[in-house]
Amino acid sequence: MSSPSRRPPAYLAIADDLRGRIERRELSGGDRLPTERQLVEEFGVARMTVRHVLDILQMEGLIERRRGRTGGTFIRSIPPVIELTRMEGLIPQLRDHGLEVPPEVLEAGLVPAEPVVAESLDVPLGEKVVQIVRLWTAGDTPFVVENAYFPAALVPGMLDQDLSRSLHELLDATWDLRPVVKTETLVPGVASSWEQHVLGVTRSLPLLRICRTATTRDGVPVEYSEDVLRADVAHIRVVTRPHDQDD
Repeated sequence: MSSPSRRPPAYLAIADDLRGRIERRELSGGDRLPTERQLVEEFGVARMTVRHVLDILQMEGLIERRRGRTGGTFIRSIPPVIELTRMEGLIPQLRDHGLEVPPEVLEAGLVPAEPVVAESLDVPLGEKVVQIVRLWTAGDTPFVVENAYFPAALVPGMLDQDLSRSLHELLDATWDLRPVVKTETLVPGVASSWEQHVLGVTRSLPLLRICRTATTRDGVPVEYSEDVLRADVAHIRVVTRPHDQDD
């Protein structure tokens, strides 16, 4: 005889309820959440339970607490979801979310290939590669730094191009080097001093590091990049499809 299923703890049920309101846009970015007292009365739980719920939603990046006379708990804008399984990269996906702000190019130049770059791009150690460092923002909040490398011999004149556009589109249109396969490794980490400055975060905020190698249909490596993503501003999604639906 099967035992009756247990009800989830009250704090999880309340968190699910409020999360659902945000996802259904019943609560939008900038809206003030009801006060702790109002939530206690609405759900019939202790204030400690409500505070636990708010801690969870804050860790998920869904709400923010502000101090002062105009303070309170407010709904944050829903972070854009970036799909790693899409080949076209960040820019087209951000357009889908209505974010038209182009990336800011922080650095662009020729540098000698260090070991991990040389191995990933299949070039000799120390050979010149194109390095492009770009910063994306969501609204006014910086959320990802992309540090990308390309074999200089395959992309002559790349530094003279518009580097605020999709670099995958640029590879395809200018040098017929369309990336069709990419391998990505995700590693959680903390921000370096430079990343703290650029992304406007403290060392305590978790970051997601994405190392990517992209190759052409012929297996030629054309890009190696190291992206640093603020987990509280953008979310990662991975979609697995049947083999017969792959391109």
